[in-house]
Amino acid sequence: MTSVHPRDNSIAGEDWARADFYSLLAQLFAGRVDDSFLARFREIDPSSVDLASPLGFEFSELLRAVKHVDSAAIKSEYDDSFIGVGRPEIFLFGSYYQTGFLNEKPLIKLRNDLAALGLERDESMVETEDHLAFLCEVMRYLILADDPPVAFSVQREFFHNHIAGWYEEAMQAIEHGGKTDFYKVVGRLAKVFFDVETQSFDFEHAV
Repeated sequence: MTSVHPRDNSIAGEDWARADFYSLLAQLFAGRVDDSFLARFREIDPSSVDLASPLGFEFSELLRAVKHVDSAAIKSEYDDSFIGVGRPEIFLFGSYYQTGFLNEKPLIKLRNDLAALGLERDESMVETEDHLAFLCEVMRYLILADDPPVAFSVQREFFHNHIAGWYEEAMQAIEHGGKTDFYKVVGRLAKVFFDVETQSFDFEHAV
């Protein structure tokens, strides 16, 4: 997934914002949070965030949270909550929420849809393709792809088929997790963002 628009092109600012949010969520849900990541967030001026919108409010909560945690604590929380020893406390795989089991039919459909888009899983990737971090990476690609560009309707179909049906349950699991603290903030932000995406796709589909 490498053929995407450079920053200096005519893609709408709203789409860049969407792509950036998907990239952020992909990094957070993959557990790729290091000190440089946190440092960049600590440089953001909270007064630049629109607190009147639910998404802006939850983003400001993330800015607040990163001031009171370090990358080692976040890694420990991620490992305890989403990896664990044996069965993790919280799953981030779509198949689990759609069927109650891992590696089921939703994963097969996802792989078929990825193949139709000319995409495939990196062999170095440990998780299966229905992991939320991977799905967010795919959505970012679909928004920014330029060879060829991907229609909004294709983005909508992919989101509807592979994220919309289970993200709320996953975010609820994070919210009620016994080992989550920082990731409760991440989960609330993700839910609001996915809600906005759902409303936007539904609106465009109805027009």
